[in-house]
Amino acid sequence: MIITSLENQKVKLLLKLDSTKNRKKEKKFIVEGKHLVDEARKKGVLLEAYSLEEKDGYIALSKEIMKKICNTDTVVTEIGLCKIVESTTLSDKLLILDGVQDPGNMGALMRSSKAFGFDTIIIGNGSCDIYNDKVIRASQGAIFKLSFIHADLLEIIPKLSVYDVYGTNVVNGIELDNVEKKNKMAIVLGNEGNGISKEVQEILKKNIYIPMSNTESLNVSVAGSIIMYKLRNN
Repeated sequence: MIITSLENQKVKLLLKLDSTKNRKKEKKFIVEGKHLVDEARKKGVLLEAYSLEEKDGYIALSKEIMKKICNTDTVVTEIGLCKIVESTTLSDKLLILDGVQDPGNMGALMRSSKAFGFDTIIIGNGSCDIYNDKVIRASQGAIFKLSFIHADLLEIIPKLSVYDVYGTNVVNGIELDNVEKKNKMAIVLGNEGNGISKEVQEILKKNIYIPMSNTESLNVSVAGSIIMYKLRNN
């Protein structure tokens, strides 16, 4: 049977999850497209799968309902309802985000984090919701291959005593090529416009900068990707 009513309880829940507030409350989020549904299933966080077709393992939705739920211009053929799982495990390499607000940047940083072995991302206050549909699409499935911890950076950074923690700041910074690569390292990236907050910067003892010609700054996802590549484990 194909669900055609907006009053259906499952549909009501899916529509609610367009809101960050409701995603946090329900501890659930939506992915759009077969690739992401498959990745969620592999990760073990897929609660329900929905399709435009009636087939095993899926709940069928009409095209009109699917269009209401999806945030893409083109109606996808599958969506998945997933559970939010918060991690407590720290990898050897950490990416710490202090107020990264652009969903595209967040998704791109996830892809680079996975590519270069920064398998835990610590997300500070003021950063965008990682379960935003734009973040998920930009991550291209990397969101299911990383661990995430939401924390107050002023509390968690001082506890990372076994890590070499570096901010990103040209003031009193070490040129990236001169940074000694260690097994346990953490990189802090700041807001697109303002960089790392003053409060967080005050507790950081070391900074990295990327030498550049004829430009003052790089996009945060580009800068983060360059740093993670240089400091990756061989």
